[in-house]
Amino acid sequence: MRIVLLLRPDIFASLGLQNQNNKIRSNSVLLNWQTDYISHRDSSLFKLLDHMLSIQQNTSISFGESWDYYFPWNAPSTSDYPYPTTSFISFLRWSYHRPRDILTFLDILKENNKLTQKEFFSIKDFEDPSTIREYSIYLLGEIKDQLSFYFSDKDYEIFLKFFEYLNGNNRFDYKDFQIAFKKYEQYVETITPNKPSFMEAENVFLQFLFELNVICYKEYIENSNKPHIHFCFKDRNYANISPKIKTNCNYEIFYGLAKALNIGAKFESP
Repeated sequence: MRIVLLLRPDIFASLGLQNQNNKIRSNSVLLNWQTDYISHRDSSLFKLLDHMLSIQQNTSISFGESWDYYFPWNAPSTSDYPYPTTSFISFLRWSYHRPRDILTFLDILKENNKLTQKEFFSIKDFEDPSTIREYSIYLLGEIKDQLSFYFSDKDYEIFLKFFEYLNGNNRFDYKDFQIAFKKYEQYVETITPNKPSFMEAENVFLQFLFELNVICYKEYIENSNKPHIHFCFKDRNYANISPKIKTNCNYEIFYGLAKALNIGAKFESP
């Protein structure tokens, strides 16, 4: 029997251990399922999910055939990635490259289409508003679980209030963030004399959003319009277990959380 301790990176970083880098390298394994769009078919993440579909078949089939059968479409192109991609890319865009995220999406797809008895799923099924919203609520629930280690339910409700001050914008710059945080801070001061520690300062809160993978920041290479996108889960490695966000950048809320946070549509002022 082998007993393995599973520990979130943020909790490990908060323990204050000496020689953390050596402890991670020599005495632990940093679980990392992330991949990129170009080589995703060679990733452990794709191999795992394709294998889970293929072992349910009665006959032996080739690698990738099961996934392509159930999801026979290409993900929509974006300005950041302007050429055809397989359907798996859509699942990557809406996940944190964790097996449980994509498995949850598959379960929601199956449950929402069980009455139709479909043999495979179309992109229309994938983009169905009820499916997207249910999955978005799942991701927000994951964040709530993560915060429960440090904060109360009241603090979590205060945290959610911030997104109202973005006025529906899922993309914003540093100045926009400062304006939204100021209004947010003024509101919180009217309801409690003790602000949560994540509201200590505007840049503390910005880092907090980054560590939760709620937002990413974008950098642009000189003489290029193509952004280099930074998410905490992508930047994390053995030598940098707690990546830091940059200020004075452009920011964007993670795709999968937009529906649950009511982001992406502007609301009229009363």
